[in-house]
Amino acid sequence: MDATTIGFVSLAVIVLLIIARLVYRLMLGQSVTDTLINRDNKAAAVSLCGFLLGVINVIIPILSGPSHSFWADVKGVLAYGIGGILAMAVASTIFEQYSRATGVPLREQIAAGNLAAGIVDGAIHFASSQIVMGALTGDGGSILPTVVFWLAGVTALIVLTHIFRILTSYDDADLIKNGNVAAALGCAGLVIAIGMMVGFAVSGSFTGYASSFRDFGLMLLVVLILYPVRQIIVQMLLLGAGFSFRGGRLDQEIAEDKNVGAGLLEAVGYLATALVVTRLF
Repeated sequence: MDATTIGFVSLAVIVLLIIARLVYRLMLGQSVTDTLINRDNKAAAVSLCGFLLGVINVIIPILSGPSHSFWADVKGVLAYGIGGILAMAVASTIFEQYSRATGVPLREQIAAGNLAAGIVDGAIHFASSQIVMGALTGDGGSILPTVVFWLAGVTALIVLTHIFRILTSYDDADLIKNGNVAAALGCAGLVIAIGMMVGFAVSGSFTGYASSFRDFGLMLLVVLILYPVRQIIVQMLLLGAGFSFRGGRLDQEIAEDKNVGAGLLEAVGYLATALVVTRLF
């Protein structure tokens, strides 16, 4: 990579991060500086970190694409970069509205300093970026397939998350609203893992809606292995507890004991599975 390319990429990243910060400011509804420095709001800091990591995740494929003329590269990076950031913000907002409907108004909870809400919100941002990144690959410049599979990915992320959280014996929304960090970590790991797998499902070359949606559906079926991972790998193998289809020692540790270690192990179990699946399929 020559000096000109390095300079262009560095400048593009700085400009897009500035735009991303402005977008997050609008989403948060508060001054970022005041929230992070004057109020020392850790929940907002965690949420912002997830958003910024998501932005980097979205713009890396754009910056690593083939180079044309200087101004063509500038226009392409701005168009796809800003479009990707906005698509990620919209996807996150849709998921946040779903969370509100299920009992957790994430933005209000973050403003109040609820760290558990900040952890989940940061995960939502990063999971949304996985879907945007996947939808932007292999579109051949066609906007319609990109939008269609972005919408399909966001819908799948929400539906699968909802199904998985119904299977826990505790109410995730209630625990997160009450600041249970262990529950938030498990939920965050789940959301990111599903985002990774759904993002992988909507990526690749577009070969027609029928074949693309068939492959998309097959990957969604693979996502279902996350639940056995939770109940068998995490609960039985890692925690050394007995098997249970629903509930069990893992749920008890998270809901009653607020065991952050158990929540973290659940999250890592999901993420490890998603990494294996997206590398081997």
